[in-house]
Amino acid sequence: MRALVPVANGNEDIELVSITDILTRGGIDVVLASTEKEKKVRLMQGLRIEADCMLADVLKEDFEAIVMAGGIPGAMRLAEASGLHDLLIRQHAAGAVLAAICLSPALVLHSAGVLDACQSVTGYSQQIKTRDQTYAPDAFTRILGDSYDPSLRVCVDHTQRIVTSQAPGTAIEFALAVVRMLAGDAVADTIDRYIMVAH
Repeated sequence: MRALVPVANGNEDIELVSITDILTRGGIDVVLASTEKEKKVRLMQGLRIEADCMLADVLKEDFEAIVMAGGIPGAMRLAEASGLHDLLIRQHAAGAVLAAICLSPALVLHSAGVLDACQSVTGYSQQIKTRDQTYAPDAFTRILGDSYDPSLRVCVDHTQRIVTSQAPGTAIEFALAVVRMLAGDAVADTIDRYIMVAH
């Protein structure tokens, strides 16, 4: 199984690291693809990483999942990434798992139109100030509509095969939910016990 993790300058550090770590522990081959002009990316809090490849190199490939961190301006940069929306639409139609945390459910998945049939989704529920705009909590209700549920830390829509989550503090739960969908309960439970996730 392969999971594509697109990464942009300004993605949230904890979210990105949690996603790649937990999916790898689950036996999933993680392909970290830069949406920037080079493989080296600087995350929101300053962590510097080097992606495996450029997003443009894998746009025609198929994956069992596409998983995205949020962060400022990372989620905005993912939303602007050339080819990502079309890839999300194609992979959603093919039954791949799509997963996004923080601002990425609203700014990336919603703008790609893949959340339209979801019964419920979640995302970051606090006020956010960017250089250009302030997002109040009700902004996400307006963006995501009646399906938005800020009370959920992690939301799994099994019918649509979409996982959404809220913030860095939910990143491990979020990544485990993706592992659970791809590799099954036993694998996810083994990771959960080993890293001692609080319940």
